[in-house]
Amino acid sequence: MATGYTMDIAKGITFPQFAMRCARAFGACVTMRDDGPDVPIPDEFKPSPYHVEQLVEVRRRLKELDKLTLEEAENRAKQEYERQSKQVATEIKKSRKLTKQYTVMLEQVKTWKPPTPDHVDFKNFMVQQIESSIKFDGMEEYYKDHPAILLSGPDWLKQEKAKAMWEIDYHTKENQAEIERVASRNVWIKALRESLTQLTEAK
Repeated sequence: MATGYTMDIAKGITFPQFAMRCARAFGACVTMRDDGPDVPIPDEFKPSPYHVEQLVEVRRRLKELDKLTLEEAENRAKQEYERQSKQVATEIKKSRKLTKQYTVMLEQVKTWKPPTPDHVDFKNFMVQQIESSIKFDGMEEYYKDHPAILLSGPDWLKQEKAKAMWEIDYHTKENQAEIERVASRNVWIKALRESLTQLTEAK
């Protein structure tokens, strides 16, 4: 049966066309994997602007933090505490509801009698799936152990500045890695195109 890459061989596509379609399955063209087969592979990929945009935003936020008065920092700390308190309460409520739903289903699975001995492993599998979900999705105890904490203005400001500096370091490194990845992809595509061009010219 023809695949998405081979289906047009019957229509008479050339080897270079087939090769460029197959190139989409490799890392150099990973961002085009879900594009239609007729979307051309560009001569050169461009680095994602995501990390550069994040750096601009974080630096803007850092400048804003530097301008805050002590009173403004105290107000921000209170606002953050209130936001976190509401989030913790919401997450505890969601966790309780989900755990209850899991428990109800688990009881149904446990009381179900497998119709044949071959279904016993199936039942055990269902039990294991629900029990592991209860373990990893039941976050009520986590949120109880990690309540919102009201920081003083200076402590909140120190924490936010440290967070911003970490983000600047992270996005700087990730942007450089993105540039290097894209450069490598472009070398791979260029070499492929040159190889196919040489093949065509040799005929």
